This record gives sequence, structure tokens and C-alpha cells, in this order.
Amino acid sequence: GFLSFAMGLCYVYFVWGRIPFAAANLRTGLAAVKTNMGTIAIAYLFMALAFGWTIWWSVTAGTTMHSAGQATLFFFILSYYWVHQVFQNTVHVTTAGVVGTWWFVPSEASSCWSSAIQNSFVRATTLSFGSICFGSFLVALVQTLRAMHRIAHENDDCNFLVCIIDCILGCVEEIIEYLNKWAYVYV
Repeated sequence: GFLSFAMGLCYVYFVWGRIPFAAANLRTGLAAVKTNMGTIAIAYLFMALAFGWTIWWSVTAGTTMHSAGQATLFFFILSYYWVHQVFQNTVHVTTAGVVGTWWFVPSEASSCWSSAIQNSFVRATTLSFGSICFGSFLVALVQTLRAMHRIAHENDDCNFLVCIIDCILGCVEEIIEYLNKWAYVYV
């Protein structure tokens, strides 16, 4: 307990000077989103789509997986994760486009449903959609491998090896997600 507390204090000591910069970034980002509240409507729209996809997928997968093999299970799980990643990353690219327009051309992004929101959404769903789908596929593939790994090794005796493989897949997933977030800002 004491070691964790001491490490926490060291972390606070080293990052304390960065807090004002992080707070300024947060204020700036929130100002951009407050000015363009339509981005929140797009986020809720995609959240409703994701909910609908989850319901449809659950019903379809529940009736199909009983008679299907491991390969079908893999592709069902992959489709679930992939569609969710595409929804999430489409919102991310749209919001990044709106904030970028708000920063560089404030007159185009100064209302609730400005042209910046519409243009960013159209770009995300047309010109940048291939990049969104590819990056989403990479993350979904690793998520599916992790899910299949957990399913296959629930009652395995090699718990240490299972843990190591899950850790490696988790690290790969985090790296891909981190790189995707920055890549989507530039899309």
C-alpha cells in the first residue's frame, strides 16, 4: 500500500506542471464543442445506431451460433466489434474535423448545426470512410482475437500462459487504438 502511495506522489510531482496546459486544452476543446452542439447530436445518433446493431446482432448471433463452428463464431464476433469501431471512429473523425474548422476558420463553425458539422460528417462518411474502416478493422481484429482467446481458455490449466497472451493482445490493441486516434485527426 505504501509503495503505491509513494509512486502516486512521485507521479503527481512530475506531472503537476502540466496540469495548467491540460486544463487550457480541455477548455479550448469544450469551447469548440459548445459552439457546435450538432456534434453531440451526431454522437447520440451513432450511439442509437450502435444500440440497434447490438440488439440485431444479439438476436441473429444467438440463433446462428448454436449450429455454427468456431470460424463462424470468429466472424460474428469480428463483425460486432468492427461495426462498433466504425461507428465510434466516424464520430471521432467528424468531431476532429469540426474542431479543426472551428480553430482555423471560426466563421464556418460558429452555430449549433454549422456547415463545418455537415462538411465534416460528409467527409467522414465518404472520403475518409475507407481509412476509418481499415483502422477499425485492425482494432476489431485484435479485440476478436482476445475474445476468442478468453472463450477458448476459460477452463484451461495454463493460466499463466493465457494471461501472458491476453496481455500481449491487450498491448497490441492499445497501441493500435492510440495510433488510430492520432491518424483519424489527420484524416
